[in-house]
This record gives sequence, C-alpha cells and structure tokens, in this order.
Amino acid sequence: MTDDLGPIREAVLNYDEDLVRKLVTDAVRNGIDPLEIMNEGLSKAVVDVGDRFGREEIFLVQLMLAAKACIAGAEIVKKSILESKVKVSRPKGVIVIGTVEGDIHNIGKDILVTLLEATGFEVHDIGVDQPADSFVKKAAQVNARIVASSSLLTTSRPQQKIIEEKLKSAGIRDKVKTIVGGAAIDSKWAKEVGADFYGVTASEGVSIIRNFFEGLNE
Repeated sequence: MTDDLGPIREAVLNYDEDLVRKLVTDAVRNGIDPLEIMNEGLSKAVVDVGDRFGREEIFLVQLMLAAKACIAGAEIVKKSILESKVKVSRPKGVIVIGTVEGDIHNIGKDILVTLLEATGFEVHDIGVDQPADSFVKKAAQVNARIVASSSLLTTSRPQQKIIEEKLKSAGIRDKVKTIVGGAAIDSKWAKEVGADFYGVTASEGVSIIRNFFEGLNE
C-alpha cells in the first residue's frame, strides 16, 4: 500500500473536504495509480467511518460530512481516470435503490447510495416516492443483483411487499436479492414481506451488500 494514501484517509476521517481535494490532486500529479487512490485511500476511509457510525461512535452528521469529503476526492479520481483512459475494473455489483411510493424521505437512502458508490458499486438511485413498478423496471433494465427499498412511514411500508410481488410477476425475483430498511422497518416486517435482507443503518446495509457480492465472487 502506498504510504502517501494515509493522509487522504485521515482527511476523510476528519471530514476535511478541502484537504481531501488537495491531497488527492497531489497524489494524481505524483503519478499514484488513480484506482489505488480510490480503493486503498478513499474507499477504505469511508468503510471505516461507516463502521464507526454503526458502532455509534460518531453521529449522522459526521457520517454525511465524511461521505461528502470522500465523494469530493472521488470526483477528482474519476476525472483522472477518464483523462488518462485508465482501464477501470468492473463494478463490484449493480444495485437499484429508492424510497417507496408514499414516502419522500431520502437522508438514509442518500447516505447508503454515497457509501456504496464510494466503495465501488454501480448504484441506480430511482429517487423517492417511487411505485413498485419503477424498482422492477429499473432492476430489469440494468440487470441489478440487489433491489433496495427504504420506508420511514408505516403507511408506506406495504409497498415493499408489492415490490416483492412485482418482482415475482416480472419473472426476475430469483435473479435478485432484496434488502429493506428505514425507520418503519424491522426484522419481523422484512421476514413477513419476504425480503432477503434487512439493514438497520446505512453502514449495516453496506456491509450486508458487500458481503453478498463478495460471496458471489468466491
């Protein structure tokens, strides 16, 4: 591992967006492989901060600041990759995510999207207040392996059951795994609707999704 990446990780963990930009820019100029910067610097830092949030060592606002700092660095890396035509490896996995119909909350969803993108996944965020059909159509379109849905309202959570039914009707339920989350969701509800996974927090959701895809590659 390149020693120069330590300060980048520390800058992310200190939520210093400006310093992350400077250090990543310097690393690129010094000829460090942009994929190494992403994988060993930025991605490892955001996984670390996600774990800290999961252990309740930091607050939600700190998680968001760290994710924002990481994305700032990631944008520079992406630009470098495009300019140098570096061959990018395939994404770790394809995921469709959204907040269900009848619910416009997006904070938890957006954090999960940010963390997943920062750690190398291809994420298709369909937004908030989305009907079950939108999840199914997008999953089929992008050949997703996971469909993630969020619900913070008890009135909207029945939509997660409809997503399961629509995936079956479309004939793709056996090709995808589903994960549910949100304030209105618990493990009992996840089991009732037939979801494969349940994530209490965004960081736990990342761990579950990461473990699933790593299992496919073993």
